[in-house]
Amino acid sequence: MRVILAGLCFVALAAPAFAQERPATPEALDRVYACAAVNGEAERLACYDAAVGRLREAQTAGNIVAVDRAQAQEIERDAFGFSLPSLPRIFGRGGDEAAAVEVAEMRLEVASVASRRNMPSVFTMTNGQVWVQIDDENARNVRQGGTVTVRRASMGSFLMSVDAGGPAIRVRRQQ
Repeated sequence: MRVILAGLCFVALAAPAFAQERPATPEALDRVYACAAVNGEAERLACYDAAVGRLREAQTAGNIVAVDRAQAQEIERDAFGFSLPSLPRIFGRGGDEAAAVEVAEMRLEVASVASRRNMPSVFTMTNGQVWVQIDDENARNVRQGGTVTVRRASMGSFLMSVDAGGPAIRVRRQQ
């Protein structure tokens, strides 16, 4: 009985931590949506015209930024390797399972490798990402122009596998 009670308490306390809320709708967008409830065609059109004008002003001023799904996915790919816990909230992934595609791995081309004795190797990729080795594995197979796969590993870490072979290298994103 105590085990069941302890389990229920754990679930009740942990549930809010796992819940993701959608971000609040900006006021300028709420005004556009409110126009749908206006009766009378002329009044509704006037409401829409005013609301869209305010929405355009907010976007021009930089207070509202419109991002489509493709742009959001590109941002997530660019941010791969960084810890950005608010990124899913920004793009409003509350309960939409179709949109909740998380980048699990990336194939990257190596632009340069900087390795010095007794220092971690630094791998710069052609897309501008910089990864630093955090284990003591020999990174001898990583070469400029080569292809690597960086994938998520346990506990928020990342492993880089070299297409040329050899053991995976534990890395973290620096830039």
